[in-house]
Amino acid sequence: MRIIKFIFFINFITLFIINLTKKNLTIGEAWANTHVNSLIGAQKLLESSIIQSILDISIWHSIIYPVLGLPILLILALFSLAVFILISIKY
Repeated sequence: MRIIKFIFFINFITLFIINLTKKNLTIGEAWANTHVNSLIGAQKLLESSIIQSILDISIWHSIIYPVLGLPILLILALFSLAVFILISIKY
């Protein structure tokens, strides 16, 4: 289990340093490069959902759009850190 913890910790450090030094690819850019029609479809689905009419807020512009602007390497680094912490607590 020590090896797995070590791998996730090194992964976190590496991704975090790369995130700070390089131009970052955002989640939205990666999704658009992969399949732009699914991104447009997700926007249409959220904008026409019943939840949006009940809450009377723009879910896409207030929640999803800022998330799509996050750097993908930072998200992966935080995920690696979370897994490292969970493994440390468990074992």
